[in-house]
Amino acid sequence: MQDPLASAEQLASGGDHAAAVRLARELEDTYAQQGDDGATMLVWVRLSMARWLAVQERPDRHAALAVLDAAERTWRTPAVQNTELVHLLGAELMSLRSFVLRQLGYAADSLAAGEQALAFFADLEQDAPEMLSAVGRVPLLLNRGAALADLGRTADSLAPLSRALDALRTSGAVHPEVEVELLVLQGTSLTLLGRFAEADAAETEAIALARKETGRSARHLLATALTNHATTLTRMRRLDEALDTVGEAMNVLRQVDGEPLTVPQRRRWGLPLSTEAEILLVQGRRQDAARAARRAEPILREYAAEVPLLVAGSLANVCLLIGEAEDDPAYAAEALDRLTALNTQFPGRYTYWWHRAQSLVARLTDPA
Repeated sequence: MQDPLASAEQLASGGDHAAAVRLARELEDTYAQQGDDGATMLVWVRLSMARWLAVQERPDRHAALAVLDAAERTWRTPAVQNTELVHLLGAELMSLRSFVLRQLGYAADSLAAGEQALAFFADLEQDAPEMLSAVGRVPLLLNRGAALADLGRTADSLAPLSRALDALRTSGAVHPEVEVELLVLQGTSLTLLGRFAEADAAETEAIALARKETGRSARHLLATALTNHATTLTRMRRLDEALDTVGEAMNVLRQVDGEPLTVPQRRRWGLPLSTEAEILLVQGRRQDAARAARRAEPILREYAAEVPLLVAGSLANVCLLIGEAEDDPAYAAEALDRLTALNTQFPGRYTYWWHRAQSLVARLTDPA
């Protein structure tokens, strides 16, 4: 008979995360009842369950974090600490924790968990290298780079992202979606640093790679890559290209999901719509910009109600866009309040938009 956890993995690989989680819950009960004898397998099951909860069609990252808390409590017991797998399990645990915390917007906590994962990985490299895969360090470096960028340490984010990309490419392993995500993250940081030509190159490469993939998650990633590239093109004042690019991103979403009806589908439209609004505003098409931003606003407010830290920057930006497009003092003031808080919390990350909000409020307060 097939191992039950392997069966759950098979269900998850086929996209049936709900069934995988149900099976994992049954296994969790089984191993919990075995006490110390089942402790190691209990950790493995909870790690798998947390991952599926975090990446399913409608992610439940709070539930994933609760499962990781339970996994860590078991991992810290002598029954696991005295096994040869303690460092491997620790690396997996902290890597997943770093990912989930980043998806909830807790960048500093994500970075701290990632540091612990890298420390466990270093121990394994020295003591048990046979336990490691050739690309085991890649997700740890990806999470580190993304968390550093989220914290406003944009220049610092480039080194771990480059190391992850190099490790992935030299390993010979084929993980195109991870490669695309790394290139997109690189492009975002390079754009924030004003290194537009390098950002353009990274994002163009990401888009070319993503176009070759046909899976649902890969097509969603293509839409993200196109949206981010449109932002870079906007900053380079290649506005017609930018508008075409974000239009393609929305067409990709329509091809994959149809018109956005479910909550996860709507959420994927928030950034393309706000990006479209930004481009239209720069082109002087204020009514069209306001229309796009107004479509993005309820999506982002709904999302922010669930994960406020993750969506804070996007919501502040759409408030700014409505304020600019409609000369609306209330939206301008809300944007400035939100961006002031973000700029204080993450110095450097939101400076560009914060200055824009300051200028808008000043203009609307004193039109003369």
